Amino acid sequence: MNTAQIEAKGERLLRRLETNQKDGAPYDALGIIALDHQSSGEAIELFTKAIELDGPVPAYCAHLGEAFARLGDYRSASACIGQALVGEPSSADLRWAYANLLHLQGENERAARNYELLVAQSPRHAEAWFNLGVTRARQNRPSEARKAYEQTVTISPTYAEAWNNLALLEVAAGNLSAAESSYRRALLVKPDYRDALYNFAVLLQEEERLQEAVTINERLVSIDPGFSEAHNNLGNCYLKLNRLAEAQNQYLETLAIHASHREAPMNLGLAALLMGDFSRGWVGYEHRLAQREIEKWDWKIPRWDGKLRPGENILVHAEQGFGDSIHFARYVRLLVEAEMKVHLFCQPAIQPLLASIDGLERCVSEIEALDPVDWQVPFPSLPYCFKTRLETIPNQVPYLKVDEARRANWSKLYAELPQTGRRVGLVWQGNPNHRNDRNRSLPLSVLAPLLNTAGFQFLSLQKGGAGTRIPEGIFDLAPLLGNFAETAAAIEGLDLVISVDTAVAHLAGSLGKPVWTLLPYAPDWRWLLYREDSPWYPSMRLFRQPIAGDWSSVVREVKRALNELA
Repeated sequence: MNTAQIEAKGERLLRRLETNQKDGAPYDALGIIALDHQSSGEAIELFTKAIELDGPVPAYCAHLGEAFARLGDYRSASACIGQALVGEPSSADLRWAYANLLHLQGENERAARNYELLVAQSPRHAEAWFNLGVTRARQNRPSEARKAYEQTVTISPTYAEAWNNLALLEVAAGNLSAAESSYRRALLVKPDYRDALYNFAVLLQEEERLQEAVTINERLVSIDPGFSEAHNNLGNCYLKLNRLAEAQNQYLETLAIHASHREAPMNLGLAALLMGDFSRGWVGYEHRLAQREIEKWDWKIPRWDGKLRPGENILVHAEQGFGDSIHFARYVRLLVEAEMKVHLFCQPAIQPLLASIDGLERCVSEIEALDPVDWQVPFPSLPYCFKTRLETIPNQVPYLKVDEARRANWSKLYAELPQTGRRVGLVWQGNPNHRNDRNRSLPLSVLAPLLNTAGFQFLSLQKGGAGTRIPEGIFDLAPLLGNFAETAAAIEGLDLVISVDTAVAHLAGSLGKPVWTLLPYAPDWRWLLYREDSPWYPSMRLFRQPIAGDWSSVVREVKRALNELA
């Protein structure tokens, strides 16, 4: 109806009220007109009056519920729709509205029961099946959610949202191939569906199918240029492809859209560090502390500001893995030389090794053993505090020492071990819990060609528990390596260490021992790009994958280098 018709109807209803004020129907009709004019408050008064006069007529209750819902009062709305259902329990429309209101209130079980009643009554109600799936997913009942989504797409094969949600369940269950198929079905029927594009791109990134992920992310940011998370993820793809300038541009786009984005500042810093731009890189790297709760301990000690104060006590504490603590331990010497009183807090396995640093006050692995201090700083923040640049890296080695008693024990062991060539320590796998372990670890089958290189005796420094398989012909030192101080003594008696990017590579480098480090195509920031040496460790040589995943080429290069060395 047009405005004139609505006004005429309103006048007729008012005349009807003048002749019979005990009839609820005109009040209900006027309430509908008020709703049409977005006057929800006035509509509520009129519907309430209608119910007072005629009782809980289902239509009146339903209209009152709609008015409350428009005001966002879902509790009152559901009470009204529930009352309407009492009068018309077979109404699919009322059941649908009632279940949706419960869903909006987070009353998942009651909502699910009503969706189930609705689909029992109307088995081809695709929207009800879909909402039932959403509700069951909220309740962490994936098998029931899956069944509901499957019913949805059986009834309506073009229901893109159901395909997307079904894919999310497949991802959670580890069925990545099925998830990909569902994402593709969603995008087939709705090519510009933002959620499906985003989720599919994340799946591709996690599977290291980076160029495909780039294509999807680029499509996503063209559809929605203001989607900050898509820009950040596209930057992450470029970063793993070593396209650093493009990665930085995407992180800057992210921050232009969402200035307080949690991840983009650190990502921008990582890209700068990988490029050797340390002045910007350390600033971004400090954002790791805000990005997520990395620090285990709630230090109630002032954070060190980088000013050297002779005589004051400073606590340097471990924040990340063993390798990081070894890597950044080089800065302790600078603090000691500035006559600060240095206390170290680190993991138990590394404590005997770091305790060898000259000039320490204490080195402990239990927080209860700490002395009162004036300042605290995590190991990875020391380069930022010292304003380290590429040309000022403190790379004098060795900066860690081998315990003399342990050195003597290992000298005796090596003397008793038959020697068939230069002794080379091997590490081919990293920490399996590391988020990038599948890129850092080397399959034994790929390593095998290295082991028959003439003139060398290979010994395993691989620590991986009882299930770790040691190739035939390699002497396994792992049972003797109780901590990193013991591993350091074992390395001291070797001619060379060959390791993937793990703590052992850092340890060998910190001792000044020859170490060849095998790197994935997209390396950790500290190894930079396109160079065979490391500014952090003068005795280290880097061997890089030419393309992502190509460890075979790396092993061939290492074998060639060994033959030259022999």
